[in-house]
Amino acid sequence: MKRNDFIIRYDSLGNRLRRWLNGNLLWPELDAAVNMAAGDNAFFTPWMQHRALEALAEGMLREDVLMKWLGQYPEPGPAASGKVCGVVAAGNIPAVAFHDILTVLAAGWRPLVKLSSKDSRLLPVLFPPETGAEFCSSTDGWKVDALLTMGGDTAADYFHGRFSGTPRIIRAGRFSAAVLTGKEDNASLKALAEDMLLYYGLGCRSATCLLVPHNYDFSGTMAAAEAFAKEHWGRLGQDNHRKNRAVLTLSGEKFLDSGTLIFRDLRKLIPGAQEDISLCLPWGKNLRVGEIWYVEYRSENELEKFIGANVNRIQKIIRNFGSAQSPSPDDWPDEADALCMLTRL
Repeated sequence: MKRNDFIIRYDSLGNRLRRWLNGNLLWPELDAAVNMAAGDNAFFTPWMQHRALEALAEGMLREDVLMKWLGQYPEPGPAASGKVCGVVAAGNIPAVAFHDILTVLAAGWRPLVKLSSKDSRLLPVLFPPETGAEFCSSTDGWKVDALLTMGGDTAADYFHGRFSGTPRIIRAGRFSAAVLTGKEDNASLKALAEDMLLYYGLGCRSATCLLVPHNYDFSGTMAAAEAFAKEHWGRLGQDNHRKNRAVLTLSGEKFLDSGTLIFRDLRKLIPGAQEDISLCLPWGKNLRVGEIWYVEYRSENELEKFIGANVNRIQKIIRNFGSAQSPSPDDWPDEADALCMLTRL
């Protein structure tokens, strides 16, 4: 597909999504997909799915955005149409593999997509057969020219071994951290609550770690987070909170409790981290749905030491709140430019 035709197609998809989200367009296939996805995955409430689709429509599927993004790369040549890129999708947030599929198509390649059982409904509607995307439930028998995957460390190790001779971008577990100064107003804290709790905090861009100054007053942050959780998490949030509170209470751990959410002091969970913040390495630590880490810093130097120690595991440092879950097409996960890799191949 010529680049101009590609831009027209996906700008049109954005317009269609916006009209559907606003209630100005009937789209029975997408209605059905949302309903089935909510049945497949308790975390995919219709509201959460709508927010994910809105982020795609507003942040990626606009003519000016697509033109700016694709203008950084050469237009695909005829040889690209014969190449296949495998995409292994995660199932943590709705349509999370959309960007990877769009990228493969933008490179002129054909995407072969292994869907997650937790998110198998939306993507085939957004990329119908005429787009060239092919969907399946297993990677058995795959022979692909390149590979894009997302998931945890175990899955990353597996795909590195299995596709060792294939050009690939394989993402492992990462987390995002929000930097607070203690001077945030109510509007900023409300925006932070969305960065923390949209999609139940399951995305790698979710602000599941708060970097706060020493002796930080959590009352405003906890109130904003609690308001979001009560409005959008419902019974699922309450059920998780009861379990989390019981487990941590029995273990003797002290924590902050907003009523639906639990805030855990990460420096107290890791030996030596109270004295040396560079030892505060959270990956591998269990963080349940409904829990948020926090790390107190005593100086800008300490803050930078934490970020430096975790640089290979931090997806995003969030300082301007409210847009963490609405990336643009060139905001690459793990800072790995997949379109650059594919166009060079």
